[in-house]
Amino acid sequence: MATKDSFDAFLSIIKDKIGEFSEHTDQSHIQVFQDELRAKFDDLAKSQGYVSNKEYEALRILATRLEKRITKLEELIKK
Repeated sequence: MATKDSFDAFLSIIKDKIGEFSEHTDQSHIQVFQDELRAKFDDLAKSQGYVSNKEYEALRILATRLEKRITKLEELIKK
């Protein structure tokens, strides 16, 4: 759990720094910088076993559906 907390803290720091930086420079350059940083950070996060929030939600929905199907199958077997 400490790794996740460290990861979240790192994310928070990066977001704050990008926000500060974007307030004082040209927005078009900031967007390029953010996109590059996001891509590199996503690669780093995935290499550490993390998934994006979007991927997590998709997997969570799939797991919920599968659990419901298993429950129905178990009920049918009991009958």
